[in-house]
Amino acid sequence: MKLAARAGDLPALQRALETMAASTGRPARLVSTYFDTPDRQLWARGLVLRVRERDGHFVQTVKSDGAEEAGALARGEWEEPIAGPEPDPAAPETGRFLGSELAERLVPLFRTEVARQQIDLSPVPGTQIEAAIDRGRISVPDRGAGEPISEVELELKRGASAALYDVALDLLAIAPLRLEPRSKAERGYRLVAPKSRRVAAAHFEAPELEPRMSGDAALQRVGIACLERVLRNEPLVRRRSSEGVHQMRVAVRWLRAILSAFSPMLPRDQRRWASNELRWLGNALGPARNLDVFASTLVARAPRRLIEPDRRKALSAAVARRRRLAYANAVAAIGSPRYTAMLLRLLRWFDTCGWQADDSSEDLREPIGLLAARVLDRRMEVVRRRSEDFRDQYPEERHQLRIALKKLRYASEALAKLYDAEKVRPFVRRLKQLQDDLGEISDVRVAHHIVAELSGPDTEAIVEAGKRLVEWHEEGLEDHEPSLRSRLHELLQMEPFWLAPRS
Repeated sequence: MKLAARAGDLPALQRALETMAASTGRPARLVSTYFDTPDRQLWARGLVLRVRERDGHFVQTVKSDGAEEAGALARGEWEEPIAGPEPDPAAPETGRFLGSELAERLVPLFRTEVARQQIDLSPVPGTQIEAAIDRGRISVPDRGAGEPISEVELELKRGASAALYDVALDLLAIAPLRLEPRSKAERGYRLVAPKSRRVAAAHFEAPELEPRMSGDAALQRVGIACLERVLRNEPLVRRRSSEGVHQMRVAVRWLRAILSAFSPMLPRDQRRWASNELRWLGNALGPARNLDVFASTLVARAPRRLIEPDRRKALSAAVARRRRLAYANAVAAIGSPRYTAMLLRLLRWFDTCGWQADDSSEDLREPIGLLAARVLDRRMEVVRRRSEDFRDQYPEERHQLRIALKKLRYASEALAKLYDAEKVRPFVRRLKQLQDDLGEISDVRVAHHIVAELSGPDTEAIVEAGKRLVEWHEEGLEDHEPSLRSRLHELLQMEPFWLAPRS
């Protein structure tokens, strides 16, 4: 686990770790060179090759760092001594990853120089954690590019993983920290990547599940997958990326939907705490996302003739001002100690299956292949109940139906690997279509509140332009009503895919 820290906080964090260990740390200077082929073949295979020099000795290391399946906080690692500073394809443990053809093309890409203070912790009997305070720099010598290293690294050597999170939470009480899912290698590869290359937002991908695995194990995999997507999108949110905000918010909603789906099997207090903290984060991201939709969808799709050019310009400027403030608030939220504490506690909860101590979670010991059908049946029943008298429903009732459809969709996609993909796909596609249709209604509903809060040099003109825009979209929604009712009817007539689990 890596925890990014401000350089000025490292001395206090080091003192705190030394107090925990009741001993001083061991200093070391580490110089590491990272190698790959010019076309990044190792990285494409999810591997990182490093040769580290320490006190005149060299160690060759291969890590499964770039592999998505390794997870943001877990990595495979193999290392052994070698004779010199160049990679050794004949090394018995690590050389097997290279191969003769690839080894001939290896070149140095970047290097790290780190002053490390290493401290051994044993917070509880039978547990050993290697803590390191790292100060240094990542550099690309030929290009002059680089960035500083200022972090605390915690590595569990022996014992229960809960201790790792507990130490991190203790350190968070000393200084503001944030989880850093990127390794030094990943940061280095970003530096050598072409400057024009955009960092893609991380989308949720359903984890691999087997029908025979326990509900505990399945919930653990889904929960950690959602949290890793939150972490992976954090850098984009800091850069004010609209897609980063959207995908982080989706990951939060996905996790809340899963907790809701499994709520009868989880301790009430634990589930409520987790859901409330996730709601807090979702609410912090919500205004930025709503304003993105308002600007990129409602304003952009309206015909130019609808609003006079001057008023349209004033409206767009007012929205832009609100967006800047909303993004500043979102960035402040993910930079807060509350956000880091929430992630650490949720990761601890899922990693250790913290709900198991409560009798209410006994059902989660059953195979997920049996539990999933019950979970999805409950979600489908809510959809059916909230679909009653759809033609005569008020906007708030349709909003509740949209939430029910979203929860069913997210639960279906999270558990999709338990079932035949050809049966899951059409059902989820219909759910998504309905969610999008009702989402347009929700976007217009939210737009009323956005317009009411807009202000500027000519507030009256801005609000008038906003009202005209919203009214135009409301008129368009009436044309979609027949197809919306038809799609809902088709969904309710579809055979649930979970009646036939994958063997």
